[in-house]
Amino acid sequence: MSPSPEGGRPERNRLLASLPRSEYDVLAPHIESLHVAVRHSLSVRGEPIDYVHFPRGAVMSIVVDMEGGEMVEGATIGHEGIVGLAVYLGDGIGTETAFCQVPGMTARVRTADFRAAVDRSPALQCILRRYALALMGQMTRTAGCNRAHPLEERCARWLLMTRDRVGEDEFSLTHEFLATMLGVRRATVTVAAGMLQQAGLIDYRRGHMRILDRERLEAAACEDYRLTNAIYDQLLPSADGIG
Repeated sequence: MSPSPEGGRPERNRLLASLPRSEYDVLAPHIESLHVAVRHSLSVRGEPIDYVHFPRGAVMSIVVDMEGGEMVEGATIGHEGIVGLAVYLGDGIGTETAFCQVPGMTARVRTADFRAAVDRSPALQCILRRYALALMGQMTRTAGCNRAHPLEERCARWLLMTRDRVGEDEFSLTHEFLATMLGVRRATVTVAAGMLQQAGLIDYRRGHMRILDRERLEAAACEDYRLTNAIYDQLLPSADGIG
């Protein structure tokens, strides 16, 4: 049975939900439930990470800053993961920038409290190691996808991954933000999204995205959507709320 963080509701974060009750209870007193807004920064490259975040509906992006000022997404993180893995794997200094792409709830824990809980929780140590492998797998597939696949397929993949992490078919999104995440010009991504809309797969109006036909959108996406999901399913326990 999954731990229940608030009011008897099941824990939405896949990592937290996988913990035995006794080990979840070690971390629970230090969890602060927080609503995060679009573009809210969770970590900055080269700066200390004050909190780790376990998304409970919000969707985060790890982005790579290029010397020319461009930015491209390296990984999408939702309620299957954690933001701030450097606190567990390293010295707690951000290696890349991470911020919120879709607003929603997150469970945040101060760095010192998180480290103390990890020291006392073998199960949390195990799940963090397995999640690190899954995240590496996602980032590897994203790098290959960005190099090898047409923009329309990449766009469909990104929309599906975001939908799965939000847990709903509708979410806030602008063409400008989507272009940034895919590393292309806004006009270019507008054309790709327009093709998906004309095909009846999505509906986009004034910063609001709605997926109309998920099955056909999956067919339009590249294989990296399916293969990335397979990586997480192989390495992480299943939990309610994961798409």
